[in-house]
Amino acid sequence: AAPCMAMWQQYSAVPPSAGGQAPEALAQQVKDLQRGDPNAKEQWGAYTASVGGGIRDPSKHTAEFLQSFLVQLQSGMKVDTTAESQTMSEAVKLMQRRSSSFKEAWRLFCADYGSGMNDPAKHDLAYMVKFFDFIGMRNGASVAMAGGGGGGAGYSAAAGGYGAAAGGFG
Repeated sequence: AAPCMAMWQQYSAVPPSAGGQAPEALAQQVKDLQRGDPNAKEQWGAYTASVGGGIRDPSKHTAEFLQSFLVQLQSGMKVDTTAESQTMSEAVKLMQRRSSSFKEAWRLFCADYGSGMNDPAKHDLAYMVKFFDFIGMRNGASVAMAGGGGGGAGYSAAAGGYGAAAGGFG
């Protein structure tokens, strides 16, 4: 909570009133908080999932909605993310059982960033999101290096799956 409070204090000693700030300024505050504090990012995701229709882009919400989130965040009141974290943990476990490559990527990520603790249930939601961001970035780099996945490396139902035409996994 300390990084969140430090970032909050950078904006204001007291919570701003929604009527006093433009929605754009409030949206920028939320974006900055998410970039600088994993807890704020997790809380924003949970808050938008529970009362914001799942819309995570702060610029798509009203000043009042954004203000309500900022006040709640500053107060220390948390949106329960237990169910979301449990679902993510179950997904990681499922993928570990189904894919040896995924299992190895999780193991290496945990060795580097999770003190070697491999059980997804022992990590918070923010950690698991970082893992998925990590594998997404690595995959994006691989696709870019391979020329964007063209030349038969993409999905082809006629060829029997992903990359089947180029000898991939199909």
